[in-house]
Amino acid sequence: MDYPLKRCRAALIAACLAVVTAGCASAPTTPTAPAAPAAPAAPSRDSEAQPAKDRTTAPPQATFAAPHGLPVTVKEIGPAEEAVDLQVVTLFNQASKQKFVESMTDLDSRLGGFVTKVRDSGQFQANALDTLLITPPPGAIAARRLLFVGLGDSSKASLDLMNKVGTVVAREAVRLRAPTVAFAPTLRDQSFDKLDTGQVGAEFITGAILGYDTEARLQQQDLDPCFALKHLYYEAGASYFSDVVEKVGPAVQKAVAQVSSRSDQPFGKSGPKAGTCHT
Repeated sequence: MDYPLKRCRAALIAACLAVVTAGCASAPTTPTAPAAPAAPAAPSRDSEAQPAKDRTTAPPQATFAAPHGLPVTVKEIGPAEEAVDLQVVTLFNQASKQKFVESMTDLDSRLGGFVTKVRDSGQFQANALDTLLITPPPGAIAARRLLFVGLGDSSKASLDLMNKVGTVVAREAVRLRAPTVAFAPTLRDQSFDKLDTGQVGAEFITGAILGYDTEARLQQQDLDPCFALKHLYYEAGASYFSDVVEKVGPAVQKAVAQVSSRSDQPFGKSGPKAGTCHT
């Protein structure tokens, strides 16, 4: 056998295999489709996630027009949650032994037991129409200031008393220069159910409207510095909201008629002056 020939054939085969191998290695591969870009995140108002309560719908409310441009709104919300200049709640005296439930329990807890302690110590006796004003600790409740109005003995509570509470609240709001005011009757929240919730709302709103009208007349006659309430809220629980709205509407209309029927005679010698404030 001719070994040189064999070696030539072997070299030729090896060269061919090298060419084939190189061609396979250099052959282009079938391109794959690029991955779809990730969808951009939806923009948010803030850099942090919003609290769940910010994404919920607004609570039910109904607004009525009272004299002197004062909106009166019945709102389904608790007294710890309304962001106003002045929040007002009522309080029976300690001798009545009315148990706190629901919103009063919540309010007392947020204030570190203040309501129970100040009442039970006797330092706020909560006599009828007695008042106590505090500035809550930062973040405790939504309102800037909190006013307690005493109701005295629960056995003597009446719709007439709630009418007078309305007058006191209107006058205190003006005295404190609180443009926005919210009132929670908190009767049911003190385990008291002897007065109809709708009628309580009607009496309170009537007293507040008439009380504010007197304050406005004093201002118009230069007997008090000019100041206007911007909004009055009446807070009602979900179970009582509809009934309160149903009773407050006619009460506002009745109070408007009473204001219109009041005499325009001045309280003093000066009387209303041109250019003075008009609330």
